[in-house]
Amino acid sequence: MKRIILLAIGVCFGSLMAQTGYYQVPGSGSGNPGGLNDDVEYPPGGGLGSGWTDVINGAQSASWTSAQNVPFDFKFNDQTVTQYLVSTTGVLTFDVGTSLDAPTSTPEALPSASIPDNSVCLWGADLKKSGDYVISKTFGTAPNRQHWIGWYSASETGVQDGWVYCSIVLEETTNNIYLVDQRVMCVSGSSACTGKTSMTWGVQLTSSDASMVNGSDGYEMMSENNPATDDNLYYTFAPGSLPDNDATMVSVDVPQYLKLSDAPYAVSFSFLNTGGTAVSSINATYIVGSDTVTETISGLNTASGKKGMATFTTKWMAPALDKYNVEISINEVNGSADDKGMNSGSILVNVLDNFADRKILNEVFTSSTCAPCRPGNENYNSVVENKSMHSSIKYQVYWPGTGDPYCTQEVRDRASYYGVNSVPRMEVDGAWDQNAASFTAELYDQFQSKPALIEITGSASLTWKNKITADITITPYADLSSNNYKLFAVITEGTTFWNVKSNGETEFHDVMKKMMPNSSGKSISAFTKGSAVNETLEYSFVGEYRLPNDGTTAQHINHTTENSVETWDDLKVVVFVQDATTKEVLQSETFPLAMTSIEDLENKVAVYPNPSNEAFNIYAPELTSVATIHVTNLAGQTVYNGEMLNGSAVVNTSAWNSGMYLVTLNSEKGSYTTKMMVKH
Repeated sequence: MKRIILLAIGVCFGSLMAQTGYYQVPGSGSGNPGGLNDDVEYPPGGGLGSGWTDVINGAQSASWTSAQNVPFDFKFNDQTVTQYLVSTTGVLTFDVGTSLDAPTSTPEALPSASIPDNSVCLWGADLKKSGDYVISKTFGTAPNRQHWIGWYSASETGVQDGWVYCSIVLEETTNNIYLVDQRVMCVSGSSACTGKTSMTWGVQLTSSDASMVNGSDGYEMMSENNPATDDNLYYTFAPGSLPDNDATMVSVDVPQYLKLSDAPYAVSFSFLNTGGTAVSSINATYIVGSDTVTETISGLNTASGKKGMATFTTKWMAPALDKYNVEISINEVNGSADDKGMNSGSILVNVLDNFADRKILNEVFTSSTCAPCRPGNENYNSVVENKSMHSSIKYQVYWPGTGDPYCTQEVRDRASYYGVNSVPRMEVDGAWDQNAASFTAELYDQFQSKPALIEITGSASLTWKNKITADITITPYADLSSNNYKLFAVITEGTTFWNVKSNGETEFHDVMKKMMPNSSGKSISAFTKGSAVNETLEYSFVGEYRLPNDGTTAQHINHTTENSVETWDDLKVVVFVQDATTKEVLQSETFPLAMTSIEDLENKVAVYPNPSNEAFNIYAPELTSVATIHVTNLAGQTVYNGEMLNGSAVVNTSAWNSGMYLVTLNSEKGSYTTKMMVKH
């Protein structure tokens, strides 16, 4: 996994020379500048972290706020400023005595006569609704603090009834100004729309001297509707003029987990060309313990504003199993000292003798009564399509409204464990906790690239009496000392149809049916390297299928007398180990249900042809006594009741509508359900 190093651009050592004017540093940064602000992006009172000051909120006509204090020494255009005003329409000015009215919410290109001198613009973010805010907070410690002024859950014409989150950041010592693109959502009524922002972002020194992000107005925000900071972008305005040779460290690209047998290891880093000329060579140093290597890395061709990668020719040889801090510093760019000073980054690397490939655990909380859950599930399905290094569990929850019929008490328990109070919501390895609509292939790869220190192997089987058995072996590749580990085994159904409600979804995937032994899991003592742990978990479904009316507690399936399994030939068991305290998932595995050699369901029951046109046959040679046949459509309506004598029956479907049906056999030996497609 790559560790992203978000360093303040333009950090200088020693005394700072006077620098007038501002220029936009080429390119954009990812995340938040410097990584000081990791607060989730919610409105005040709606999940935002503590320490923020409410500058102004609610529906407002275009106006300036009262004077706000800059909490540290800050120079704008080489002049010390101590206070600023902000407008409800996305402008900050250091001209606290301005005679200009606050600009309207319709932005113009800079420079503009509507904007006071000495101003910074996110022009177009507006306070039009009761839930719109301008807020501020200071992060970090002297002399490297940042003062954030944010327009949170603000309005903007292009997103209609949606919202934007964006901030102006003032940085101590460097006197840098950052414009941060944080969160955007277009909403039209109750539906998502495709509107785009059209704002003016930049710095105006005078009515004739200004600089806009990317050199033009009409800025379209590019972040997602994600309250986390990892999808943010930021633009840097630095004092002075654009240097010719400058590069900023982006990430140290050494895996966090390495096998000792794979040494020596390549040492690489990514950088952003923040100078005016292309980067053809970089002189850099890496330090690991007592090893120090300095090289000039040539043959680069990274244009201004673009990201590049450089790799040392001298590889690193780890001497033993241990943890190592790998630090890389940029010394020179194109043979000249980096004009903005030395930039560096580091990463902690674990060298192990062995580890397993990780199969990530994706737990999605969703509901058939939740409108945003449909695009959330569609996005999730598109990300994991054609990928195999994951396990999926869908928990159908009990809201909004009456909730999903397949909600159970164990779903409620799992939601409570994670503190889930809205859907769609998704947990990746117990660490990433966001909207499933924000899940990406990049996040998938980021989590999956982290090796696992345990391996899970085994099998799961199903017998005729609906007894599921999972035989599990856990092999640790390191000593893991926590006593909080829990083993979970979750029975999921590949596709369900009967829990259709109001959100437009007609089929649901990887739906949780039962947890073995229960939602609390099975405690496991600390793992010892090389000592396998063997566990067997069993569960027998009883009774017949019932479709609850909704997700309320009174309607939950009573597992002592009934079940909600639509078909027995579409089940899997997801097994995972989790630290109950930290919520970290160590490893997962998914086992399809195998039919036991003693009681092979495929030999016991055959339903064919599938799909059916005029009729289908049922053949179950071991059911010599009377067995009942019950067929329902996806609306839960009974379309056929009958009996099977001497192990066979023929069911006429010529008058049935085309579609999916559930065929259930009940006998003294147990029950069996499968899906039948009728197609005329």
